[in-house]
Amino acid sequence: MAGFVYKGNRYANQGRVLKEITLASSTEFTIGDAVKMSGAVLALWGNGGAGLGILVGFRKADGNLVTDNGAGDDFTDTYTTPASNTVKGIVDISLNSLYSVAADAALGTTTGSDRFGVNFDCVAASNQIDESSVQAAGTTASFFSEGADPDPQAASNSIIVSIQESQLKI
Repeated sequence: MAGFVYKGNRYANQGRVLKEITLASSTEFTIGDAVKMSGAVLALWGNGGAGLGILVGFRKADGNLVTDNGAGDDFTDTYTTPASNTVKGIVDISLNSLYSVAADAALGTTTGSDRFGVNFDCVAASNQIDESSVQAAGTTASFFSEGADPDPQAASNSIIVSIQESQLKI
């Protein structure tokens, strides 16, 4: 599953804000996962609450990009961290970045989930929006919806979201 796919920024002249932070040990991470700080390391965001951003890459402690998947196979967007991990995740922490992400059920199944201005949490795997977690405008949830993704190349059932509940602003 592709997870969160960068689509742009709310403001034309701004880009992403990228930070490198050590990943939690013994965990599988995939580019496009939603992540949060857990202690001094990055963990998967999971269901609800504030998070930090979207994982966009990996870097070894020596500064080089990873070339394997952490288990000896070729790198294909997923990295499994070893015990006592030193690999860093490159995370987009901008609250203005817009991401396309698939919902875990058809948009509109839960009333209002296909509309602009509603809010969602992600599923436990941190790579999809939980369609049934939809909250009305003005109610907090992890992500703010810009509505359905009109891009025909987007994964089916995708919406455009930005981070609403951020660990940067609590």
